[in-house]
Amino acid sequence: MSYTKLNNEIERYYKQNNMSFGYNALTTTKEEQEERLKTYNQTRDIIVKKWIDEGKYKELISSAHGRWFPYDEFTKPLAEFFIKEGLISQLKFLCEKEIRLKIEDTLKCVKNVEENFPTVTKEEMTTYNLEVYLEGKSYHPIGELSKWRAKSLKLLDNYIELLKNTSETAYLETIEDIRKKVSMMTIKKNDLKFIKHKI
Repeated sequence: MSYTKLNNEIERYYKQNNMSFGYNALTTTKEEQEERLKTYNQTRDIIVKKWIDEGKYKELISSAHGRWFPYDEFTKPLAEFFIKEGLISQLKFLCEKEIRLKIEDTLKCVKNVEENFPTVTKEEMTTYNLEVYLEGKSYHPIGELSKWRAKSLKLLDNYIELLKNTSETAYLETIEDIRKKVSMMTIKKNDLKFIKHKI
């Protein structure tokens, strides 16, 4: 996995610069841990820039797909770089995979809801109070559906904002249509044929 390669590169950088990579969480203060994380992230960004300069886009995308790093710190800057450089295939490969997976999870939840609550309506699915559900500890099929739907919509919203900075007008409309279908719970597995980009 590319995350392991990235982490190994970070560790190698530490050693080359006589920095201690490992530490004991039980013997370090919260402030020291925060400082170590800051240093780790700074080093990560140095390696990421090196990989970008070397054109290791697949490795970077794979690291993003591993979801080890926050979206705003890793995936979004990488996506913005691809947009700036006109690397639309790489942008699609970066963003589409997780969107597809989240929508597939949403569709599985829809099937579960329909099996358990045959009379449930789309309106009931889309207006379920997710905030209240997340505060509780009990499981409910519609609550789980709402959770995965919300995750799908968040990813789609992020992607749509990125695509607005490209000239991919027709493709943007396709993603906006998928977003509408997820929102209204009319999405079908066949709709996912539009988001299966590979490089």
